[in-house]
Amino acid sequence: MKTIIKIIVVLFILTGMFNAGRAAFNNYSFEDAVHEGLLFDPNASDAEITEMIMKLAREYDIPIEPGGIKISSRGQDLVVEMSYTQNVVLVPGVFQRDWTFEPSTSTRLLGKGKGGRR
Repeated sequence: MKTIIKIIVVLFILTGMFNAGRAAFNNYSFEDAVHEGLLFDPNASDAEITEMIMKLAREYDIPIEPGGIKISSRGQDLVVEMSYTQNVVLVPGVFQRDWTFEPSTSTRLLGKGKGGRR
C-alpha cells in the first residue's frame, strides 16, 4: 500500500512539474517571438508594435490586454515590457494557480535612434 501511495504522489509531482514547465516554456516562446518581431521592424510605431504583440499573443494563447504592454525608449534601446496573468492547471482537477508572467524584451535602435521611429 505504501508503494502505491508513493507512486501516486510522484505522479502528482511529475504532472505538476510538467504543466508548470509547459506554461513557462510558452511564456518564453512568446517573449522570443516578440523579440524577433522587434528585430525585424524596430522603427515601428507604438501602435504597430502593440498590434504585433496582440497577434502573437493570440497565436501563443496568451491572455494579454493592450493595457499590459508598456513600450519605452532608453537611450538607443527600445524596451517592451508586458504583464499578464494566466491560470495554470498544475494537476487537473486537483490544483491550479494564477501565475503572473512579466516578459520583457529590448532591441537596439541603430542609426537615428529614437528619432528614427515612426
